[in-house]
Amino acid sequence: MITIAVTGGIGSGKTQVTNYLMSKGFTVVDADKMSREMTSAGGKAIPYIMEHFGPSFILEDGSLDRAAMRDLVFKHPDKKKLLEDGTTKVVLEDIEEIKKERAASNDKALFFDIPLLFETGSENDYDAVWVVTADYELRKNRVMERDGIDSSIIDLIMDSQEGEDKKVQLADYVIYNNSSIDDLKKSVDEALNSYGLQ
Repeated sequence: MITIAVTGGIGSGKTQVTNYLMSKGFTVVDADKMSREMTSAGGKAIPYIMEHFGPSFILEDGSLDRAAMRDLVFKHPDKKKLLEDGTTKVVLEDIEEIKKERAASNDKALFFDIPLLFETGSENDYDAVWVVTADYELRKNRVMERDGIDSSIIDLIMDSQEGEDKKVQLADYVIYNNSSIDDLKKSVDEALNSYGLQ
């Protein structure tokens, strides 16, 4: 079984790629979903957030106030590091457990959707890394349309992520998403073919 990490900056279309992979029957482990679960009400990261950031970052339902935290961490890099110590590191440990559990399965490939792969230095933990990328302004416009986030906040988020050029250089395979969804699917099929997974 080959393990493949799929990553890309915000607005790159990475989720479209992983959704397509799932539609073709592949298993995709979503690191963002794991992170959301641990910061939801009763999640295992909530005590850590309460201790290090205080109750003002916890909503009435007991979950993380994502908007408040996002504003804080992208304006204060030291706070971002503190948050990652209590969330991202735990997610990466859980991913290693999933790999061990799935090792005995008959899956040809196991995909991992990891937005901050290079930022966490975990790119060497996988057999291959696929990077999904698109032009900066196109990515920015997609996020503005999708999430309604202020343009200046999107710039902060995008600037905090590893540069696209560096990601492309470090990738084992690059999927460009500057065109239509049909073209994107063709690119994913080409990637799968190159790894003997079609």
